[in-house]
Amino acid sequence: MKKLPWILVILLAVIVVLFQQNHILRAERDRQIGNIEALMGEVKRYKMKDSLNVASVSSLNLTVEELKKYRAEDVKLIKELKLRPKDVEYITKTEIKTKDSLVYKIDTVGCFHYRDKWLRVDACIADSLMTIESRDSITQVVHAIYKHRFLWWRWGIKGFRQEIVNFNPKSEIGYSEIVKVSK
Repeated sequence: MKKLPWILVILLAVIVVLFQQNHILRAERDRQIGNIEALMGEVKRYKMKDSLNVASVSSLNLTVEELKKYRAEDVKLIKELKLRPKDVEYITKTEIKTKDSLVYKIDTVGCFHYRDKWLRVDACIADSLMTIESRDSITQVVHAIYKHRFLWWRWGIKGFRQEIVNFNPKSEIGYSEIVKVSK
């Protein structure tokens, strides 16, 4: 009879530990499902205000160990910046492609100059010198995607999404990725 309370306490402790382990495993499963969706998904492209290119991409959620295992180049860059991988929250990469064409009739001087808000070209044939300067401006916004919504309440974060706005109408966003590093 004296063993019965001890058995109940031990059984209750085992049940609590199993529930905690179940919660941890479900969170890991949800993280991996989100990673699969991010890897299989495409970059969504659209235009804002008829000329600004926007790209939207889901975030990849990696642990510090996974970051070290699968993203060695990123870890090397982090260490070159004298940071610790566990102190990093997000790693983003964006590729911008700029295309433009100039039609300019060269006069007898052999030099031409072109300038607008995003591009500056100076060239002289006599000097064999050509200077091209291209400016670009992007804004990145990272926002949460919620699991549940009811009226104006939102709860349970499913993942994160990155919206990238390119303000140069001559450029387009070629590639983008976001990696959230979790502890």
